[in-house]
Amino acid sequence: METKTDTTMRVRNSGRPAAAEDANGKVSILMVDDTPENLIALEAVLADLGQKLVKATSGQEALRMLLREEFAVILLDVNMPGMNGFETAALIRQRKHTEHVPIIFVSAISTTDTHLFKGYSLGAVDYIFTPVNAEVLRSKVTVFVELVKKSEAVRRQAEQLRVANEILRTEVATRKKAEEALKESNEELEAFSYSVSHDLRAPVRTMQGFARVLIEDYGDKLDASARDYLERIVAGACRMDSLIQDLLVYSRLGHTELSLGPISLKQLVQEIVRQISPEVEALKGEISVAEDLPEVIANKMALGQALENLIGNGMKFVADGKTPHIRIEAQTIGRIVRLWIIDNGIGIPEEHHARIFRVFERLHTSEKYPGTGIGLAIVRKGIERMNGQVGIESTPGEGSRFYIDLPAAVAAPAG
Repeated sequence: METKTDTTMRVRNSGRPAAAEDANGKVSILMVDDTPENLIALEAVLADLGQKLVKATSGQEALRMLLREEFAVILLDVNMPGMNGFETAALIRQRKHTEHVPIIFVSAISTTDTHLFKGYSLGAVDYIFTPVNAEVLRSKVTVFVELVKKSEAVRRQAEQLRVANEILRTEVATRKKAEEALKESNEELEAFSYSVSHDLRAPVRTMQGFARVLIEDYGDKLDASARDYLERIVAGACRMDSLIQDLLVYSRLGHTELSLGPISLKQLVQEIVRQISPEVEALKGEISVAEDLPEVIANKMALGQALENLIGNGMKFVADGKTPHIRIEAQTIGRIVRLWIIDNGIGIPEEHHARIFRVFERLHTSEKYPGTGIGLAIVRKGIERMNGQVGIESTPGEGSRFYIDLPAAVAAPAG
């Protein structure tokens, strides 16, 4: 006979038994009886449940099976030779991984209260006497089968949730790390751009100034080729200064705090039109402004820079012999104001609409259409820093319609 010590040692040395529910969704039911006929009878009663029925003919065999497999419920005969049902139940309750397995005693011996109390004192959930009522037994066993199935479903869901949460935590940590690295890289790049641009501007302006002095003071002593070279130096220095100045503006927009507040588009546009009127008159251009321009939430300096760049582009990118015309109007959609800057210029193919807002992106040579290639990048960054966005609708030869979306200072009425 296997002793209690031997059985306990075997439990400690074995791994966790297989789950009560298998891959086909069936749970295991353990039937323990030393009489084969009784096992056959129990099997016939429980076959309709469609679960896995496991038979053991002794307490020792039942304990061995419990080492290998988990069971939803144990039907345990009381009167067995060697190790009876009560002794078997006591050992089952001593094992950590089987201490909570439901046990139903099935007995043909005395129905006195003494046996009932002993069974329940050993942790049995029920005590049934033979002959067994088939419907009652099936009903009782079904309760524990369903309980195991629901527990397994909850366990699987909890495991899936744990895995999903772990994946999410990993993704969030990875993304946060990448965002921090990108932010640090951008800050370093912007600081570098600001430093380089600021330090470069002084020598470029010095070169430009001395070249102009040479032309003005010694131009009559130079031949045509020498004067041409000096004029090219001045022009190149001017272009370099414009480029550095635009880089400084772009860099400042990246790391300078922008205070936002209500801005009157009507007043701001009027100020800009007055400021650039000499350039507009020189090009014989025309700017018309709608009367009903609303207020937006923005930064006056950044928005003014963006509008000046867009209007300047509209004046500059026109076909030869064509008089530039700019139309500025707006519409309020809910809490968003869309400001339109409409020109009659050369237009931009659709495949280049996103590209033109990137730094140093040019669709034409600087000889044909002067510029630094940074103006629209400044517009995009400035507008995005003000919680807005910029876009374009354009067809080659038919002009362009640039738009700026910004939060409205006052939302449009519903309806």
